[in-house]
Amino acid sequence: MKRRDLLLASASMILPAGALAAKKAAPQASPLVTINRAGMLAMHAERIGRCWIQMGVGIDTQRAGMQLQQSTREFEQIYASLDRTVSGELILLIEQRWRVYRMAWGAKPAPDGVRRLSSLAQDLSDQAMKLAAQLAKAQPGDGSRRLLGGSEIRMLTQRMARLALTRQWGMAPPDVSLVLAQQRKTFSAQLGALVADTALPENARADIELARQQWTFFDQTLATAEDLKAATQAAGLSERMRELLDGFCTHVS
Repeated sequence: MKRRDLLLASASMILPAGALAAKKAAPQASPLVTINRAGMLAMHAERIGRCWIQMGVGIDTQRAGMQLQQSTREFEQIYASLDRTVSGELILLIEQRWRVYRMAWGAKPAPDGVRRLSSLAQDLSDQAMKLAAQLAKAQPGDGSRRLLGGSEIRMLTQRMARLALTRQWGMAPPDVSLVLAQQRKTFSAQLGALVADTALPENARADIELARQQWTFFDQTLATAEDLKAATQAAGLSERMRELLDGFCTHVS
């Protein structure tokens, strides 16, 4: 069995199927931490899709496989913590969508699975962002606003890289460049609003300023179609941007 297949097999069996539903007593997290966790589910859903497609394209497959494993573990752990503290239809829907998604990316990356996997990734991340927005609405204030904005662009780092890699594989929908242009515009506007926030904590400001600098390069790679070098750079820069925005969201939560 090839290294890529071993990584996929081990990732898909990290936790048993019933692990998400297990409920145990846990300390109550703050509302902002809970919002951040929901946003992290959205990011990990897209990151798994990005890593799976990256492995299919053949770009740094070992690292992509390790990142896929990491996101799988963290998605399961974060979901379990939310399931103990959050109730309602959305949290149950996320579990159901996760089970279907896990079956899809457990298969070996292949062109005929790309569009279904991409659809499942986007659907799951959209549901998680809806949960984050729902939680933020129940906790109005500047902290929730900043955290929701940071969570959205953190998720977009992975979604945009996934689309760029899908385009490189030749399996993207015809309007992919238009979709990417719209997402880049959304990202730029949201990033600009966070950079302009004069009340940010100092450590959060440091993260968002570095993200602003990196965005110049990331945006250029996303704008370059059907170029292996640009797609490779997009995959790497998406990770750097994710790390910076993880730090930002942690500091504002």
